[in-house]
Amino acid sequence: MKTEIRLALDREVPEQFVINNVGGVGMVKSEKTNHPQYITIPNRMEENRAYLSTICELFQEKPVWYRTDDTPTYRANKLEGTEKIINEENPLMGLRGMRRSLHFVDTFRKELEMFLEVQTRNKNLNLLLPVVHDKSQIIEAQQILKGYNYNGKLGMMLEIPSAVLTVNEFIDLGVNYFMIGVNDLTSFTHGISRRDNSVKDHINYRHDAMTFLFNHLKKYHNDSIEIVIGGEVADNIEYYESFEFNAIAVPYKNIHNAMELAEVIK
Repeated sequence: MKTEIRLALDREVPEQFVINNVGGVGMVKSEKTNHPQYITIPNRMEENRAYLSTICELFQEKPVWYRTDDTPTYRANKLEGTEKIINEENPLMGLRGMRRSLHFVDTFRKELEMFLEVQTRNKNLNLLLPVVHDKSQIIEAQQILKGYNYNGKLGMMLEIPSAVLTVNEFIDLGVNYFMIGVNDLTSFTHGISRRDNSVKDHINYRHDAMTFLFNHLKKYHNDSIEIVIGGEVADNIEYYESFEFNAIAVPYKNIHNAMELAEVIK
């Protein structure tokens, strides 16, 4: 099976050539912004709504996956309108992703309402949940979504070894799109913070432990379970292709080189 190339977007608007030659958007990162404001502030919410609408319209029939907010506390603390100042020793392992969304559930609801407003006009738009480590988080999110009568696709990030090793539990809950976040997954597997210059050079994205985790996921990969690899993948395209998952989601800054390496451009 040929591995498809998709995009991982911050706030870029892709050129038409790229749109024509990729399989869609594997991830739109909601937390990326030029505003010094938290996600619930009206200006910031409108920026998200407008950008997401633009991307959906550009890709039309191709899938677009919106990843809900994954702002770590050290960034959220600096934004106007944040719920609470929280100091953490290890923010990459702290209150972020679904942990934060379910802790500050009113904020999560406001974000979902923005997403659903765009999704009603763009059926290619799907929902992706970050930093999930236990099935209870998916169950709680599904209960919230049920209240909004959301019937679209639900995906989740695989960034934590516990989520990878219990992926069958998430499949049983109806999740059928999995985005492997190799940056966090590799860091957490090694027990190394990629934010710390003293140790980040010890991270090995092709370590045997990573291969083990990818091979574990292959046991559950089938025609109804979509698995995509995302993150800083540009330097290891050939390695990630070898697992024959559905797609590799490449940051826009690397997309031309990635398409050449993956022989999208002949």
